[in-house]
Amino acid sequence: MAPRSIATASITFGLVSIPVRLFPATTSKAISFNLLHAKDNSRIQQKIYCPVDDAIVDRSELVRGYEIEKGRYVTFTDQELKNLEARGDHAIEISEFIPIDEVDPVFFDSPYLLGCEPTSERAYRLLTKAMAETGQVAVARFTMRGKEHVVLIRNYQDGLMLHTMYFADEIRSFGEIDHGVDAPAKETEIELAKRLINDLAEKKFDPTKYKDGFRERVIEAATQKMSGQEVTEAPPEMQRGKVIDLMSALKESLKKRGIEVKAERTSEELRQQAPEGPEKARAPKQRARRRAR
Repeated sequence: MAPRSIATASITFGLVSIPVRLFPATTSKAISFNLLHAKDNSRIQQKIYCPVDDAIVDRSELVRGYEIEKGRYVTFTDQELKNLEARGDHAIEISEFIPIDEVDPVFFDSPYLLGCEPTSERAYRLLTKAMAETGQVAVARFTMRGKEHVVLIRNYQDGLMLHTMYFADEIRSFGEIDHGVDAPAKETEIELAKRLINDLAEKKFDPTKYKDGFRERVIEAATQKMSGQEVTEAPPEMQRGKVIDLMSALKESLKKRGIEVKAERTSEELRQQAPEGPEKARAPKQRARRRAR
């Protein structure tokens, strides 16, 4: 079944306008459950309860409230909120082109596939090829469902994808989170870690290698229950010991992957074994002269 578009728009830059349609780029397959009454397996209904009146409240009695201080609200009607929505003209207005490496993935929110209209095929293909050959992505403004968005348009497969993005003030920093910035790291440990990273490195990301194990186990268990079989338990996860000696853990990790560690010396180890100062440098030569006499 072909996906349905959720919105129509036009990519605009300069005097160029390219009509497009937005399609969801992802679909969640996460397992969800309904709450049932254990007595008869019937679905329960959730009621809206007011603790002040100690009564069930009908939805028609509800208003939206924005908390301005703890416990203090200002209320809005649906019409008032409608009047505050941005007036969108369905334009995805490109403001700049930048290298994709300049955008941190933390800003990405929801992805959408951009399909073209029959009348915009040539212009759509022109923009797709031009962006691919220049290695640029587009940053644009777009109003969707009354909300203003900053969006990014990039090449994806042989078409274009649009990502809604978080605003700068929505991104959290490490300012109040301990992230070990002052923790010491030895050069030998860094070199071993780099060897382990290089051994695990792949040139391309293959998403098909990763499966949702929980979803697969739930579906298998549900199938077994429906056929009257006894549900088998999932195998226990391998227990991982706590890392006490980081150096030993790195060496053991490399050893398990068949990589010899002892044969190579790091620059730090070589410096530690090298003679220090002119006195130590002359010592081996003096001992050699004595033996010659």
